[in-house]
Amino acid sequence: MKLKFFALFLFVVLIWLPVNSSRASEGSRDANKFAQRLDKLVPKLLDGNITPGAASAIIQNGQVIFKKGYGYADVEKKQLVTPQTGFNIGSISKTVAAWGVMRLVEQGKLELDTPVEKYLKRWHLPETEFDNNGVTVRRLLSHTAGLSLHGYPGFGPDDKLPSVEESLSGKTNGSGDVHLIMEPGTKWKYSGGGYTISQLLVEEITDQVFADYMREQVLRPLGMQRSDYRLSEEILAGSSVAYDGWGDPTPNPRFTAEAAAGLHTTVEDLATFAAAALAGPDKQLPGRNILKPETIELMLTPAPASNGTYGLGYSTRLLPNKKISKGHGGSNRGWQAYFQIIPESRDGIVIVTNSSNGSSVHRQVFCAWTEWVTGETPERGCEQPIRIVLISTIVEHGIEAAVKKYRELKSMKPNDYIFSEGQLNNLGYQLMGKEKINDAIEIFKLNVEAYPEASNPYDSLGEAYMKNGNKELAIKNYKKSLELNPDNTNAVDMLKKMANQ
Repeated sequence: MKLKFFALFLFVVLIWLPVNSSRASEGSRDANKFAQRLDKLVPKLLDGNITPGAASAIIQNGQVIFKKGYGYADVEKKQLVTPQTGFNIGSISKTVAAWGVMRLVEQGKLELDTPVEKYLKRWHLPETEFDNNGVTVRRLLSHTAGLSLHGYPGFGPDDKLPSVEESLSGKTNGSGDVHLIMEPGTKWKYSGGGYTISQLLVEEITDQVFADYMREQVLRPLGMQRSDYRLSEEILAGSSVAYDGWGDPTPNPRFTAEAAAGLHTTVEDLATFAAAALAGPDKQLPGRNILKPETIELMLTPAPASNGTYGLGYSTRLLPNKKISKGHGGSNRGWQAYFQIIPESRDGIVIVTNSSNGSSVHRQVFCAWTEWVTGETPERGCEQPIRIVLISTIVEHGIEAAVKKYRELKSMKPNDYIFSEGQLNNLGYQLMGKEKINDAIEIFKLNVEAYPEASNPYDSLGEAYMKNGNKELAIKNYKKSLELNPDNTNAVDMLKKMANQ
């Protein structure tokens, strides 16, 4: 009998120990120590990535337990960032907008799987070979509707903004119109244009301006007092200045496509929003006065055809130790932002920046947070964009040093940086925007060297030569681009244009 009792006791102890060791590990995560780590990390990241300012918040046990600003909201005025400083958050606007749409679904004013054409009056999807009736609210919010138009560049401060209908029809400052490019419900394809249709749906159903509806039904009820989809004088007065990749002030982009990219908020408000999706032990949610717990759970769940990557406004990310986070990133000219939450453990991180280089800052903050909540650093996603390293090198030492730096780092540290065709192409166009055409040519040449079988580097190099007045080399590179990609209509158009000059 004693042996049996001892065996049972030992069995219970062996089960109890790992469970409680795990709990002890969870409980031993000292938020104050992590906050102190951010206090050391973020200023270094700002200095190393030509980013004037940032703000970050930590969520633990479903509560915002830390929020702080770093660096400058306005470099010239020496105005510091605070948790109440305003930032544009780019595509995170979609996640917040999805709450507004789902509120209408809960109220029975929209149905998730009814064709959106049933609700639309002011604009209709163009006819294509694909089935317009397959475009539903669920598919709009999960990027599975098969639509065109990835993202929006925005408009300048003096530009007249088009109407929502005009935007959907192609007045997007270069992004094109919104139409079906594949059969709805068959594949995940990111479409900011789909969220502009959602914005129109809200206006059609409520007979309200989208920004007004979101302010009344989502933002203010959640306690987001310094957030808005419209850049009013009040919002702008509390906002940071936006800075480009070279550290120069850049005009705030303005958007007709507010649901896709237009939300201006603070780290304090954004953290409040992020925490609103985190249920407590009783399965209740801070945001339950806006949406029911089962609705938020549906939004966090990957949608059909998304390949497990995207719910209704929330992306899904697999972290170390099999933890799963939900969230979104945001990127506009002069702004970069990111947030992630872990529903299971009710943790979260929010980071907003006032620079086009801010992605390098929020990547490192996210990686530090991931290590804190999981005990391991992610295998991917912590690399630094090579573009930002090259910008710093160009500013300090010139274009030749930057080209040399690229070759050295790609040879010696290929896993520490993001080396991609897009990184160099983006930098080349940034240089052209600064009227540094000769420097842009050197970067595009480097891109051709690194990716000789890709069509786009030759197309970009052709454009740079054309701007520099070297017609012969422009033609040569456009022809090479067309050889590699016969469907490159831009190369065809440019070659025709030069032939007629």
